[in-house]
Amino acid sequence: MKKIIDLRIWKATKDDAYRIAEISSEVAKEGMVKELNSSELMKIFSSEKYYVAVAGLNKEVVGYAMSTYSWGKLHILDIAVDRSRRRMGIGKMLIKHLISHALEKGLPVVYCEVGAKNIPALNLFTSLGFKFKIFSPLVAGGFYGLYLPIRKS
Repeated sequence: MKKIIDLRIWKATKDDAYRIAEISSEVAKEGMVKELNSSELMKIFSSEKYYVAVAGLNKEVVGYAMSTYSWGKLHILDIAVDRSRRRMGIGKMLIKHLISHALEKGLPVVYCEVGAKNIPALNLFTSLGFKFKIFSPLVAGGFYGLYLPIRKS
């Protein structure tokens, strides 16, 4: 893993939309996330149902994590890191940021769905303590539901 210098994570703003859209477009080609455009992101940023965090390296946005509040829990929807910045721990730091955010909000659980073939993401989430809860064959290749209890409900 490469050493990271000057990495910051913050709540995304409309100023970050263009770069998030670029990263989502790149990663969507790999089939890992839904591609987002700037106008979709503007709607997301104006909604209280979503929380988006970005990782910046030397002031350049290099990754993002998108989540929503559902069923009294924090649901991680997408996490993406610029291809040239992977294997540096940025994804892990983004997920830890979302876990901290959920704790601040008093939410008892963080959960996500990960495609069964997305071994890097499965390894990432399980390394942070997420447990397999369900497997669903509803989409091609199937997906796993992973949960991380963070406080007693």
